[in-house]
Amino acid sequence: MYMKFLQVSDLHLSASSKEEETYSLTVLKEIFETAETKACERVLFCGDVFNTFPDLETLRSGFLKVVSTYSGLVYFLPGNHEVLEKKGNQNTYSAYDWSKKVIVLDQLPFTCFEEDGIEFVAIPHQENYSEILLNPPPRKKTPLRIGLAHGTVSGMSFTGLQEEEEEGGSYLDPNLLQTLELDYLAIGHLHKHRFGNVGNCNVGYAGSSRVWRKGEVGPRGGILLEVKQGKVHTEFVPWLSAGEYREIIVSLDTDGNPEFSPDEYLQNTNPNDWICFRFVGYVDSMEGKQKFQETILREWKSKFRICEFDPDESQIVVIQHISENEFIKQFLDKMNERKNQMDPSLWRHTRVTGIRFILDGGKVK
Repeated sequence: MYMKFLQVSDLHLSASSKEEETYSLTVLKEIFETAETKACERVLFCGDVFNTFPDLETLRSGFLKVVSTYSGLVYFLPGNHEVLEKKGNQNTYSAYDWSKKVIVLDQLPFTCFEEDGIEFVAIPHQENYSEILLNPPPRKKTPLRIGLAHGTVSGMSFTGLQEEEEEGGSYLDPNLLQTLELDYLAIGHLHKHRFGNVGNCNVGYAGSSRVWRKGEVGPRGGILLEVKQGKVHTEFVPWLSAGEYREIIVSLDTDGNPEFSPDEYLQNTNPNDWICFRFVGYVDSMEGKQKFQETILREWKSKFRICEFDPDESQIVVIQHISENEFIKQFLDKMNERKNQMDPSLWRHTRVTGIRFILDGGKVK
C-alpha cells in the first residue's frame, strides 16, 4: 500500500474585496500545483475552504477552475465557516455542481468509506458529536483508518498569546476519537499547524492556508501525508504565495528616531506578507516616528499585501527633554556598548526597563 495525500484547511476563500479574492485564489493555485508536483492522489480539504456560504456560491466556479488543473480527486469536508450567512438557504453543499473531481463529504454525523485498502471516516463540522457515540462507524477492517474532521481536539487548542483560538468550532472529545479506531486524524479549524496524539491516533492540524487575520505568525501551509507499509508519515509544506504575518517592533531612541532604517526593518520580508509596525520607547517627541511612517507609506506600503501601523501607541511615552537627562545618556552609552553582546529583543527590553527605572527615581514597582 503506497499513497500520497495533501491535507489542507482554513483557506477562507473570500470575495469581500478584489484583493482578498485574488490573494486567496493564488494560494489555492499553489496548493494544487504542489499536489501535482508531489504526485498526491488526493487533496483533503478539512473545512473552511470558503469564508462564508455566499463566498462558496460566488467563488465555487473559480475554485473548480483551479481544481480542473489537478489530475487527482478532492475531498471537501465542510467546516463551521461554510454555513455562515446562509440566511435561510436550505441548500446542501452536495446540491451544487462540484464536477467529478470534488467529492463533498457533508453527510451527518459521518461518512465511512474505503479506498485502495484505506478506510476513511469523514466528520463534517456539527454542533456536537454525541450522535456518533450513539451510532458509531463499523469496526475497523483494514490496516489503516484515516479521519477527516473540523473542530478542536481537547488539549490541542492553545496557540500562544499572540494567536487567538479560532471561534465557532465544536470540541472533539478524545474518548470519541479513540472509539473511532483512527490511526491518523486530518483536522482543520485551528490556524496554527501542530501535531499531537490521542491514544493511538496521530492528530495533525495543517493550520490556516493563508494569513486570514492579524496575529497569525509563522508560515502558512499544508501537510503532505505519505502512506506506506500501513503507516502515515507527515511533513509540513509551506505556501510561499501565502506570505506571513510579521509584527515589526520599532524601538525609538530618546530623540524620537527609529533604531534602524525602513530597509533594515523590512529585510527578509515577502511581497505577500502582512506587515504591522508597532512602536515602543521613551521619546522627546513623535516627530521621528511620524517621518518614519510617512516614508513607509510613500515608498513601501504598495510593495506588500498589507502594510499597516498598530493603532495602539501606549508603548510610546513622550517626555520632553528626556534626551538631555545625564543619567539616561550615561545608561544608554553603556547599553550601546553591550548591543552586540545581547539578544536584540532582550537588549531592547533592558533598555526600555532601564529608562523607566531611572525616571521613577530608582524605585522598583
